[in-house]
Amino acid sequence: MHQVPTPLPDEHAVSIIYRWFQMTRFETLESFIQVNGCSSKLNSPRRLWCPLYSELAHALLSKYSLADFISKFTNIHDYSLFLDESAFQGLSIETILKKLSTFKFSNALNVLQDKYWRYCPECANEDEQKYGTTYLHVAHQCLYKRVCNKHSVLLEELASCHVSLPPSNNLSILASQSDIEKDVALLGWVSELTDTPPEERKLRVLNLLRQKACVYSYDRKNPYQVQRVQYMQNILAKRFNSSVYKRYFDWGKLTSGHYPLNSSGGLMHFLEPEKHFHPMFYLMLIDLFLTRDEFNLSLEFLLNTSNIRREIPPVVLPLDIRELVKASAA
Repeated sequence: MHQVPTPLPDEHAVSIIYRWFQMTRFETLESFIQVNGCSSKLNSPRRLWCPLYSELAHALLSKYSLADFISKFTNIHDYSLFLDESAFQGLSIETILKKLSTFKFSNALNVLQDKYWRYCPECANEDEQKYGTTYLHVAHQCLYKRVCNKHSVLLEELASCHVSLPPSNNLSILASQSDIEKDVALLGWVSELTDTPPEERKLRVLNLLRQKACVYSYDRKNPYQVQRVQYMQNILAKRFNSSVYKRYFDWGKLTSGHYPLNSSGGLMHFLEPEKHFHPMFYLMLIDLFLTRDEFNLSLEFLLNTSNIRREIPPVVLPLDIRELVKASAA
């Protein structure tokens, strides 16, 4: 890359690439990418890394190290919140990024904010006036955000799956108090998890969720286990449907046994640490069933990885079976 545009405050890498494309003679971004020999798809924030990001990072190497580039201009850290980093041990950062370029979260779960690039109409208007162009902000692509912190308005999605710069002069929609509070709550959880060693985050969270559900295995021949898992499914569905979380998800086509709101085996799949489901789903389960005090209390105990079902001593009280029966019947 030559004569790359100077990055604007909090600008996402894909936005810098698009502004660079605008400076060329090419009519479409696709033709521009094809001629430059990069098999990059820029249609979704869920694409953690792509060859064009590598080209851009190299072009900005005199100003930013690769680590700084990743931190400032991408959302890789958001998406890798629950990834098992031990799988990347001993690999160079270039090899890790190449692996992330092909990474896909398992099952048919689709998160709305993953499918489209997002922007704040108020920020777009301000950027147009101040810098002469709109652009995509890194902060607005966080998978757990629906609200612009600066203006307290809902983030809008670009009209298509194809990347472009945000339109200007669009009307904004004021966020509700519940939307704002949920954004704050999720950010708090992300901060708590970020301060936890990466290799421990998912194990601790799933262990606490098992303790809260009091479900460690699922044997279809065991009536008690079957009943308790089904009760937990009902509780999960009720809490989900009464929260703002429905606005975060587009479930799409369902995969048998992987959909936790109507399959008794679905929840058990999401409690398996080796599974790599979308991080937004884990954040939702954490927020629906756990408290910060419970999570912080678990940090006082060392992990016992010799028993993957009970890695830490019981630190949370399970939901009372009588409460489950009452809630299930409601």
